[in-house]
Amino acid sequence: MELLVELPEEGISATVRLLSEAAPQVTSAIYESLVEPLETRTSHACFDGHEVYCFLPPFASRPPLENRTMRPKPGEVMFFYADQNEFAFLADDRLTGGSQVVHELAFMYGEIDLRHYWEEGMHGSLVGYISEGLEPFAKVCRRTLSEGNTKLRVSRKAEA
Repeated sequence: MELLVELPEEGISATVRLLSEAAPQVTSAIYESLVEPLETRTSHACFDGHEVYCFLPPFASRPPLENRTMRPKPGEVMFFYADQNEFAFLADDRLTGGSQVVHELAFMYGEIDLRHYWEEGMHGSLVGYISEGLEPFAKVCRRTLSEGNTKLRVSRKAEA
């Protein structure tokens, strides 16, 4: 399974290969949530490092933590789930996209460190990696830190 991730204002696209064997339930839920393409805006991580993220439509049920990590590499894609009030930063719903729970898809375009929240770190599901287009995608993402968000479109990639 693959996703197409586009930054349409910049004419940039990247392909994400989902790790369906390592994280079968989470990747399936992500793929199913994208029956219709998601059109949103990127947000940039404040403390983690070089990461942009978006919120997916809520899933039918709580996804498990699969292929767990807190040390993703550049080009990897993570999924984070948080219940209402699970983290202090969720008290302000401008960070959650207005949802009671968070279904976050995060694109690591450079160095990341998820150990800052608490001693054991913030773990998420490693669900994929950018298999094509990382360099131009990363270049645009770097600018979002200083210039602000950009349009983002995430969809299922048509099979060849």
